[in-house]
Formats: sequence, structure tokens, C-alpha cells
Amino acid sequence: MVRLARFFAVFGAISLALISLVVDEVAANSGILKNNSKVSAVMAGALSVRQVPKSESKRSDSYDVLLHSQSLAEQRSALTVILHDPQQYVSRIQESLSDYPRLLRTDPRAASRAVYLSALVQDPSFPHILIKSLGVPDVLDECIYACPIVFALTIHACFAGWKLPENLDSELTTVSDLKSAIQYVAHITLKVGSMEDVIQGPGIEKQLKEVEGKSEEQLIGMAGPMTPSNETRSFAALRLETLVSGSKNRVELYLLALNDFEDGSGEYKSAVYQAIYRAELAKARGQ
Repeated sequence: MVRLARFFAVFGAISLALISLVVDEVAANSGILKNNSKVSAVMAGALSVRQVPKSESKRSDSYDVLLHSQSLAEQRSALTVILHDPQQYVSRIQESLSDYPRLLRTDPRAASRAVYLSALVQDPSFPHILIKSLGVPDVLDECIYACPIVFALTIHACFAGWKLPENLDSELTTVSDLKSAIQYVAHITLKVGSMEDVIQGPGIEKQLKEVEGKSEEQLIGMAGPMTPSNETRSFAALRLETLVSGSKNRVELYLLALNDFEDGSGEYKSAVYQAIYRAELAKARGQ
């Protein structure tokens, strides 16, 4: 029995087959198998000891869940935890923002979600990190159409008191787009518009009918990741672009951004951004 105890102390949790071989050998020399119940208990205990896989440990962290989970329910729960004490996560967000260009290549979903979260949390340290990426080639390529980094900086400039530095390179498309977005948001209103304000043309009667008369909450559901049709998602987002007039669904609109998709022209992302601008304006006005 002493030999068996020392063996486990040295080698820890090992495979069942190896334990069986060792037990058999020890039993042959010392007669341990006279008490089969004790041997079974030792084997069961050894097998029950395991390390938690990294994936399980990772998913228990709200920040990592938010950046990587495909489940809308999990994202919503994680975001609720983060917004309850956002300062606890500021350093994690800062790290992701600093690593943004690399994450665009290795984990683009996590990269964009970190930027969207920075727009929602609105810590004053975030813009100074984000602007460092405006001239990076990978970021310039991503920002041919609507992109997270320009959106987030627009939010910080228009609703969080951040001042656009005067020494930014105006030749960069990201910088010119950012200036245009800031000017645009400065003139938006909360007046409810119509679908015709954002899309016109033949062959869209069916899609217009799908969103006609829908409430803001219904449209958010239609624009979300649970809807299988990207076309339906886009039309619902376009309706939200002209419908949002309050801030009650502001966080839900950010969840739409967290689950954006590429449609070749950035139309979906742009519509969601416009809806969020309106929600942020309503919040600033106490509505």
C-alpha cells in the first residue's frame, strides 16, 4: 500500500489503463487486492480529478463570453454583468483595443466586439488607444465601408466629451470618414421617418411589408442573429434607422452591432450605427 500511495503522489491523475496495470503489479507482490472495495475507491478518486478545460474556464469569464459566444442569451447575460461594474473591465478592453489590428487578422469577431463595447462603456481612455489604429493598413481595408472603429470614435466624440485631435492625418480615409460622421451626428434629430427616407426602388414591396407597423422591439428581434435571413435583418435595421426615438433599447441595439455581418456594402452595420446614434442622442436628452 505504501508503494501505491507513493506512486500516486508522484504521477497524479493518470489513465485508467495505467492505474490498472500498476494496481495489478502491486497486488501480485503485496496482496492488496484482498480489499477490492478500497482499490475501486482509489481508482475512482484518481479518475475524478481533472483540470477544467481552458474552454470551460474561458466561458466562465463574462468578458470572454461577450467577445466569443454565438449565443445571444449568453451575450446579453455577459453584457449585463459587465455594465454592472464596467470599471472592472476597463483594462481588459484597453488591452483588446491596443491589439485591435492583430485581432482583425486572427479573431475579427472579438476585435469588433471589443470596439463596440468600448463605445458602450465610454471610458475616456479608449479613444486615445483607438486613434492609433486609424492609419494601420488592415484597419483602412476594413473601413472601406461602415466600420466599428470609426463608429466608436464618433460615439466618444458626440456623446462622451472626447475632442478630435487636430493633428490627425486628414489624408487617411478613416479620419475623413470620422470627421464626416461627427458632423452628421451633430445634426440628427429624433423625428420618426419612413422607410422611403433610406431605401427606394422596385422589387422591395415584400420586404417593406414585413417591417411595416412593427414596434421597435419587434424590429430589433427581426434584425438580430436569430433571424436566418440576412435580407430580413437588413430591412429591419433600415427601419430602426428612422424609427428609434428613445433610449430604452439602447443596449439591445448595441447587441445588434455585436452580431453584425458583412453584406458587401456595410448597409446593415451603417443602419445599426444610425439607430444607436439616435438612442445615444435620446439618452443624452433624458428620453
